[in-house]
Amino acid sequence: MTSIRLSLPFSARGPMRPTQAVLLLLLAQVAIGAGPLMVRKVDIGPADSAFWRLTIALLAWIAVTAWMRGRAIGGASLRPTVKVGALLLGAGAAFAADLTTYHFALMHTAIANASFLANLSPLLVALGAWALFREKPAGRALLALLVALVGAAVMTGWPHKAAGLALGDGLALIACLFYTLYLLLTRRLAGLVSDWTVILWTSLGSVGTALILAAFRGGVEFPHSATGWAAVIGLGLISQAMGQGLTLITLARLPAASGGVMLLAGPVLAMLGGWAVYAETPSLDQALGGAVILGALVLARR
Repeated sequence: MTSIRLSLPFSARGPMRPTQAVLLLLLAQVAIGAGPLMVRKVDIGPADSAFWRLTIALLAWIAVTAWMRGRAIGGASLRPTVKVGALLLGAGAAFAADLTTYHFALMHTAIANASFLANLSPLLVALGAWALFREKPAGRALLALLVALVGAAVMTGWPHKAAGLALGDGLALIACLFYTLYLLLTRRLAGLVSDWTVILWTSLGSVGTALILAAFRGGVEFPHSATGWAAVIGLGLISQAMGQGLTLITLARLPAASGGVMLLAGPVLAMLGGWAVYAETPSLDQALGGAVILGALVLARR
């Protein structure tokens, strides 16, 4: 059995075998797929929930970092150069913009529309890595990615169930572009600084941007109930700190196309979670699309 060991050094990136990276990335998608189950329990607005989700994740990473520094390397620096630090903060800002914009998109268009447009990110990342970083995707990986995108479209019922509202569709596409920018920036910068530096500085950028976006909506609102607090804490610790943290670490160690296929496991896992927790039986579209995505995952790994 393959041993999975995640190394997060302060001064240099630790080695990780491709199989380990794939398994950890799939674990990350399980954590992210649990997000929609918790979002249903949130009792505040989209910008506010995004702020709390990002803030709780940042506090968790700071606590883990302080504990690891005390046990491992002590006073190693987590400060990047000014240029790299600015780019990391910018990547974090892009992620916060993606998260908030996508939440608002769901208020103005069908979930099918928003989900399909958001799922274009892996394809854009693969093409962007090819164009910008000369990471030419393997033919099988690119085919698997295209198959997975078809599965995502079928699963969401697009286009025959699409509402076609221009505002929501535009917001979802903007969210997709923000997430693509975030993934490309972190992929490019990951080899220059440690994993901890990438996580902490992008988290700082995300929280600062989410705070500004929430302020435009009248200030940050606190959850109104114990259930609301439990939901945002779960989102922060599970979907954000664990899910997005592992996604950031592992994607930088995988080819862009095959890693992008793994990202599309999230919607399938969210669908299965809704079935298990809320008794939402998958439709024929959802079942077929999910099966196609799972087939694409197998194709990508082969």
